Amino acid sequence: MTIPIRLDRLASQLTSRLDVETRPALSTAELAFRIFAAFRAHPHINNVLTHISRAKWAEVEQSLNSILDPATRSDGISPLGHNIIDLMVAERGVTGKVMRPYFQAALHRLVEPHQADRLICHIETLFRELEWDAQHPAPPAPPANEPSEDPSDVRGQPQ
Repeated sequence: MTIPIRLDRLASQLTSRLDVETRPALSTAELAFRIFAAFRAHPHINNVLTHISRAKWAEVEQSLNSILDPATRSDGISPLGHNIIDLMVAERGVTGKVMRPYFQAALHRLVEPHQADRLICHIETLFRELEWDAQHPAPPAPPANEPSEDPSDVRGQPQ
């Protein structure tokens, strides 16, 4: 006896199963560790991160933890974190062209698509802020013993 398979019903069952399956929620530290492990597994990215971190892999993981934390602002990023963000976003050189799609694919495998997209936007925002800060450095503060050009500043005026 042959039982005909209704492909439309089978397709809808598979689709509903895929919609129900969700990835486990990961803490920022767990996500950073898994991205760290993915980077270590890629020969070229592993080599470049070893070089830019001076083989201090604990600092790489710490930087990834900071980068992947949605509460982190650009002023809380270490110099190593700056370099990692540049590799994740800018697509400069061979490593940037390899790392950006590799990182985004790993992120999409590990977390829900909307969370991955939010984190990618967060990292791109950090990148833009870091680029802005690099192109527009703050003016140096005047030394304490020099009078300021601000007329409301009373330092250095005779009393």
